[in-house]
Amino acid sequence: EPAKKVTAPARQSRSREFVFDHKRLEKFGFITPKVRRSRISEEFRLIKRRLMQRMSLSAKKKKSRGTQRGDRSHVILVTSARPSEGKSFVAMNLALSIIFDEGLNVLLVDGDVARPSMSKILGLRNDLPGLTDLLLEDEGSLHDVLLREHEHPLTYLAAGAMVASATDLFAGDRMETLVADIAERYSDRIIIFDAPPLLASTEPVALAEHAGQIVMVVDSEKTSRSAVDSALDLLVTDQNVNLVLNKTTVGNRTEQFGSYYEAYNQAQP
Repeated sequence: EPAKKVTAPARQSRSREFVFDHKRLEKFGFITPKVRRSRISEEFRLIKRRLMQRMSLSAKKKKSRGTQRGDRSHVILVTSARPSEGKSFVAMNLALSIIFDEGLNVLLVDGDVARPSMSKILGLRNDLPGLTDLLLEDEGSLHDVLLREHEHPLTYLAAGAMVASATDLFAGDRMETLVADIAERYSDRIIIFDAPPLLASTEPVALAEHAGQIVMVVDSEKTSRSAVDSALDLLVTDQNVNLVLNKTTVGNRTEQFGSYYEAYNQAQP
């Protein structure tokens, strides 16, 4: 009897997808395509406009002066001074505002390894491979761990495996190579990192070194001016920092998101 031909199993596609649960997003106060004129949508348009203005200015400088390492205005890090100030809420809504309003490509990265929350917000598994796996594994491939939203131009990179401290990973050469690769290869894509709080660990300071713009979320009810100043002191003086005031009181109730601070710009003119 002739030998049967054995067909090798088809290689799994490297491009994996997920689908937004719009009802889930709306339930927890996030922006959705159907709700375009809500207060929160308008608030995030203000934030987005400021950040994108800096991107436009940076692009003009880049065109006139040539490529520079510091030209990463499309790489945005979202952090806070302390935990529970709403940084992940802001990071996710910023990404959603950009993709729903502008149709631009966004890479959303969960950089809060100790307390990752982006996968939970998106309704995904918490044990997804991600950023730390790429930095720890010699043969790790970015395309193998990225998840793409089925309909909208959002790509997601989970936090990855838990590590005792990710500071050395974030400050290392592999991280610089990774960010340089995604920032330069996808110059038309906006990259948003959800980072840990600045006063909780040294990890966000290391992450901030790779970003061109920083958004720092401030809890209007709990965060003291001294805590904000201490957090800002940890950042280098030439970084563009934007402060966002969260959980403001409107009437007799507290809004999850509040008014927008004027940019706190530490960069020299």
